[in-house]
This record gives sequence, structure tokens and C-alpha cells, in this order.
Amino acid sequence: MTKTISRPLLLAVSAVLFASIVHGQVVVNEYSCANWKQFTDNYGKHEDWIELYNPSASAVNIGGYFLSDDEDEPKKWQFPANVNVLPNSYLIVYASGRNEGGNGAALHTNFRMTQTKNNPEHIVFSKPNGQVINDIEVVKTKTHQSVGRLTDGSAEWRVFTAPTPASSNDGATNFLGFAARPSVNQQAGFYQDSVTVALSTTEPNAVIRFTTDGKEPDELSPIYEDPIILHQTTVLKAATFSNNPAILPSFIQFNTYFVNASHSLIVVSVGADGVKELANGDASLRPIGSLEYFGYDGVRKARTYGELNEHGQDSWANDQRSMDWVSRDEFGYNNAIEEKIFAISERDEFQRLILRAAGDDNYPAANKPQNEGSAHIRDAYVHDLAERANLRVDMRRSEKCIIYLNGEYWGVYDLREKTDDHDYTEFYYNQGKYDIQYIKTWGGTWAEYGDQQALDDWANLYNFITTNDMSNPNNFKQVAEQYDYESLVDYIIVNSFTVCSDWLNWNTSWWRGFNPEGEHHKWGYVLWDNDATFDHYINYTGIPDLSPFADPCNPEQLAGWQDPEGHIQVLLKLRENPDFDQFYITRQADLWNTVFSCENMLSYLDSIAAKIQPEMAQHAERWYGDFNEWQQNVEELRDFISIRCEALADGLNDCYDLNGPHQTVLLVDPPGAGTIKANTLTYSQFPVQTSYFGGVDLKLTATPAPNSDFTFSEWTASNHLFDDPSSPFTELDMTTPDTIIAHFKTTVATGEPGKPALHPTASAWPTVFKDHLDVNFYLPEKSQLSVTLQSVLGDVNVNLTPGTAARSEGQHTLTPDLGKYNLSPGMYLLRFKAGDFEKTIKVVKAE
Repeated sequence: MTKTISRPLLLAVSAVLFASIVHGQVVVNEYSCANWKQFTDNYGKHEDWIELYNPSASAVNIGGYFLSDDEDEPKKWQFPANVNVLPNSYLIVYASGRNEGGNGAALHTNFRMTQTKNNPEHIVFSKPNGQVINDIEVVKTKTHQSVGRLTDGSAEWRVFTAPTPASSNDGATNFLGFAARPSVNQQAGFYQDSVTVALSTTEPNAVIRFTTDGKEPDELSPIYEDPIILHQTTVLKAATFSNNPAILPSFIQFNTYFVNASHSLIVVSVGADGVKELANGDASLRPIGSLEYFGYDGVRKARTYGELNEHGQDSWANDQRSMDWVSRDEFGYNNAIEEKIFAISERDEFQRLILRAAGDDNYPAANKPQNEGSAHIRDAYVHDLAERANLRVDMRRSEKCIIYLNGEYWGVYDLREKTDDHDYTEFYYNQGKYDIQYIKTWGGTWAEYGDQQALDDWANLYNFITTNDMSNPNNFKQVAEQYDYESLVDYIIVNSFTVCSDWLNWNTSWWRGFNPEGEHHKWGYVLWDNDATFDHYINYTGIPDLSPFADPCNPEQLAGWQDPEGHIQVLLKLRENPDFDQFYITRQADLWNTVFSCENMLSYLDSIAAKIQPEMAQHAERWYGDFNEWQQNVEELRDFISIRCEALADGLNDCYDLNGPHQTVLLVDPPGAGTIKANTLTYSQFPVQTSYFGGVDLKLTATPAPNSDFTFSEWTASNHLFDDPSSPFTELDMTTPDTIIAHFKTTVATGEPGKPALHPTASAWPTVFKDHLDVNFYLPEKSQLSVTLQSVLGDVNVNLTPGTAARSEGQHTLTPDLGKYNLSPGMYLLRFKAGDFEKTIKVVKAE
């Protein structure tokens, strides 16, 4: 039952605004980090709370005092002015992170408390001068319990099973603490045949009770007497029960033992009362229990305690269902799964995860026409493509896994990162719970974070875009300061190229953050449920063509009910700006060349299918499917993608009156001298073999390598002319295949101004040559010099410094006529040697 802490009490303890400071000793009297669903604050939220008590006969003004959860930072949060605690009264402070209060309003710190950290937090209460009044190490409790002084203001502390915020601790139901947690002789993991498990405890005068069905042990559970022999996969849970009535039962020890089971994927074991009933369709349930994460090597890497709930709408009709996992610090075990789950991310702490059964691409799914062809791949595949290409959208990172529920095999799942969660935005962008505006559309539209202000702010920006001339640079600049238009473009391209039929009016979210020290300050987009892609499932958005030949500009037709929030209208207005329009068209071409190329899409699809294939026979058998049918479905998906990636080129030509694509090679001369940005992509490794469309400007930017002596020299191309070859910024309209080279030059370093270099130096230009090559070198002293040009295979060796005479100190240049050597096209090695100095430069003989 949820209770609201009395607001009149909160007001009463701070009502005497002008009371003088009296030197009574206000103290921390009680606290709770386990307020899961019990007491609400003034926002109706269940936050951790700290109770202060004034034992004196006079009001005490604690304005300017400090509270902290960190001994090393005792002044983390300061009480506003004129916060008074009445005599023999209490004051509640919420550790919510909101950082607000005063003038009679409820008080909220700028920090949140975590009771399950390995290095315990401390509640530090100190005076304005820094003198510490209380420094209390946080003690873990179970749900809806608190820790408080046995009697108000006393030195003795107890665990309360019925917390008393804003009221007296005297007479509260209290305990000395918890019994010692049982120990287990066998590690969780994988065993052949059977495993024998022995339990023990250091708690005197106590018994151990255990379960093997995923439920939590209670007073009626079997008492452990002899080692337990497990012949099948089992979640074993045990707890110590003391015969001392002042000692609470211990926290639960839990291990999963897999017997005669072997998997090629990560394995997740969930043990909870009611979890099978939830997974079998009872969406009303919120099971509480354990989760264990086993790596590819079968070793348990992490475990946690929390709750589960349903996940999915249409897909909830399938036999294999998705679920959400939430670790709960309030339960007293830990606040997150502490493991680096996703190979492509450094994040290693997850409070929330989605246990996703491939959504509406679930195989074998429900026996309905719209589910035919399901491959158990699409959704995560699309998000992974976006992540691997570093597109400007957020996405649910994924990892394939096997899930067991209460010891029963439940099939192949995806572990998915939850994006609509402040832990996500805080880790990747340093934007916390109260720093973000996050809007979602799923049938209707609402603010997940930011309340009505988020909706109002977005509406104002939308109205500005749609009612003003975006070809006006000032108007466009104003939009670009608030709106990540590149994210909009990437979001539309992903859904367009994959022929998604369930977005805009569904599964669309966009957000921004306000923390100036963080990132993502502009509205940007999030991928969400891309299982209805590649002509699969229901066309909820009314996409005009679901075939692999669908034009990439088809989304530009969507309006009204198909796009209730007008994201496409925003796109069309922004296209009034010629720079944006060039970006929009060339971004599509760039992504078709890279992430959505046939080579990339098909190779990654093959790798995903190969990864889960060893597991899909057992999965298909578990869910009454057929392994051969699944393979056929994957092949049909592959065929669709094969056609789609090829057809996109013609689609771009048709949509935007382009021609091509024209095969193009990009080079930098000399190698390593710099980078080339071509339209929306920047290249640093060469040669680049790509293609560009005509009919839209190819924008090129050459940039010297950082911390080098190179400067840009000129552009050259075999079949195109540049308006200003010496400018590092240029544009071309491609009409035919070509090789484009950005040339850089360097002057020989001479150390400090006015002083010669201390060591020999050498360079060559151009590094892509036909018959002539300038070889530059500097000698700090007279030296014997050898310069040779050798083929990579060593069958050609040309001495460019014949004779034995030593070279004098200073700058030298060789200009050998290489045409007389009849060199074959290809790579050569230009080798310098002067005393102990040696250097090799790669050069290329052009055809």
C-alpha cells in the first residue's frame, strides 16, 4: 500500500521562517533506500528519504547546513535559507536528485542514494562551517524497510520493518539486523549428468531453508539437512532463518545449475515466482526474483535481483513473449547488472534490459498470415546496422542469448538496451533524469520525460519550422541550433531503406538534454521496434510500396494520420534550404555505399544467422516450429535484401533526377598526409573505392593530418576539372568514373626558428606518379646517402644516387626521370639511408 508522507507535517517543521538559530543538535534519525512502493513525495513518486529530528525544546534553523551521500564530498547539497525544524519534530528530505525546495516546499537533494554499492555510501549531515554532525554508513535493507535510531535521537540503531517517516521511532517494530547469508560449495554454471550442492551458514542457532522452483524461501520452505543432488537444470535459492526473534531472515543466496545443457550463446537464467505465468501471457503479473548472466564460456559474470513485466503489444499474442527486466536497489541486492553486455559499447551497468523475443519477427510466432516469413532477426539486425555505421540515432543495442525461466529452457532471445531510460541518456550523453525532454509517439504522443513543457517546446520549434522560409539562412541557423537535422535524415533513411511499415504514427521517439556539461542538446531521434521491415508484418503506417523496389523517397508522401507529429513535413520544409537538400540526397547515397551496401547488409545478415543457427533447432522444437522452415525464412529475407540494396541506386536516380552512380577512387598524396571528407563521410584510410551520383554536388574537403607539417596543395582528377584546384574546399558534378587525389605538401622541418634540424628528414612528391618524382631530403651534416626505388616483390631495384661521393650538409632535391626504367604500374618502396637514419616511403606508379 502506498502512503503519502503528511504534507502538513512537512510544512509545520519549516513554518517558523524567522526563528533564530538555536544550538540544539538536529540529527539524522531514520532513512530508507528501500521505498519501492510505500511512501510518496509531493510529486507522487517513491523516493529514498532521510529523516532529521530536533530533540531540543527550541526550533532550529538548519538553513545553510549540508547533506551528502559521500564522505569525500560532504557539502554536496545545501539546505536553503530558513529551513526550520520545530522542537521535538521531524523533517523529511527526499534523496531524489531534483535539487529543489525551500520556502515551505518539500526538500529534494541533488543526489540519489544507492544502498547496494560495494563501497557503502554514507549519509553525512554537517554544519555550514563543515563540522560533521552525523556520518552514517548506509546499511542494506530489504524492500519497504528503513534504518533508524531505536528511540528518537538515541545512539542505538535498528532495522525497521514498518518505517516511521516524519513520526516517532519509539515503539517501532525493530530488529538487530539480518542473519548471515548461506554459503554454497558449488559455483553456478554448467555440469554434466548431475551436481551435488552443500549449503552452510555462520549464523548461530539458525536453519537454512531452500527452494528449487525459483520462488523465494520462506518459513514453510524445506529445511536443509543433507547435500542436494540436482539431476536437471535448477535455480537453487536458500536463506538463513535465525531462531532469535530479533534477527531477520538473511538475504537470499541463489545459483543456477545447468545439467546436461550446452549453448553457443550467452545464457540468462531468471528465477521468480510467477515468471512462467507472465511469460505465458498473464500481463497483470510483476514477478520479483533473480537474474543470472552467463558468458560464452559458461561462467557466471553477473547476477542481480529485481522485477519483470510484460513487453510488447502485438507480439504479446505470440507463444514466446518478451519481458522487461528492472534491477531494484530497493530489494537490497544490487542496483544493476554489472557486466559489459554489448560488445560495441563500453557500458557495464544496466538497471533495465529488454528480454526481447524478436518482436513480430519472432519465429515461429503466432499462426497468422502477417507473421509468415519470420526470421527471428529483423529488429536487432536493423539496429545493429545503425550502430555499426555510427548513425546519428539512438538504438537498442543487442546481444543474442538463451533464456531459462525457473530452470526451464525458453529459447533464443535478444538482450536489448533500453533507450527510453535516463540511465541510458546519462551514460552516453551525461544527461540525467531531470535534464531531458523525451517525447514518444505510439498511437498517441506523450512526454516520457519533461512533462508538458517538453511537448510545448517541441510544438514551438515545429511551428517555427513549418511557418517560416527555411531557405533563409538565419531561419535555418535558428533551427539547427535546436534540432539535429542530421538525426532526422538518418532516421528517415533507416526506415526508408529497410521498408519499415510501422513508424511515424507508431514507434517514434525524439529527445534532447539540457545539462550544459553533457551532449545531445538538440532534438534527435531514436530507433524503436524495426521488426516490421523488409515487407514483413502489418503495414500500420500505410507505406505506399513494400516491395524491394520501393523508391527511397516514398516516405516524403506520408502525411496526416500516417505522420501525426509532422516529422516528414519538417523534412520537406528543411529541403527548402539548398545546403540541407544536398546533405539529404548525398547522405542517402553515402549510406547506400556503406552501411546499406549489398556487401555490408548481406555479410552482416549472414553473420547473425550463423550465430544463432546452432541454437535454432532446439528453439524451433521448443516453440513448435521447424528448423528447415526457419532457414527458408532467413533465405527469403536475404533474397529481399539482395534485391533491395541493388534497387536503391535506380530509386535514388528516379527520386532526385540523378545519374550514375559513377565508380570513384579517392586518394591522398602522400599517404597519411591528410583526410578527405566527401559529402557526409570522412575518410582517413586510402585508397577508397566508392561511387558518386551526378546531378547533385559532390562536396570535397581536404584536411592535413593533425600534428603534421603537411599543408594542402591541390586537387587532381583524371576526368573532371576543378574550378579552383588549390582550394581545400571544392565541388564536382560527377559525370563519369574517376580517380580523385588530394595532394599535400610539406616543408622540411628545421627545428627551432633559425636553427637547422637535428636529424635527417626525407619526403617525396607526388606519391602517385607517372614518370617524375621529386625526392626531398635534408642532411644536418655531410653524409653518405643512398636512395633506392624497389618493387614490393624485390624484382626491381633502381639506385637513384649512383656514385660514392658524400652529400653535403643542407637541403637537397632529386628529380629522377623514372620513365626510362619502364616501371610497371603498382606500389614501390622509396628507401633512404644516411648514416644511422633510414626511412621508407610508399609510392605508386600510375598507369
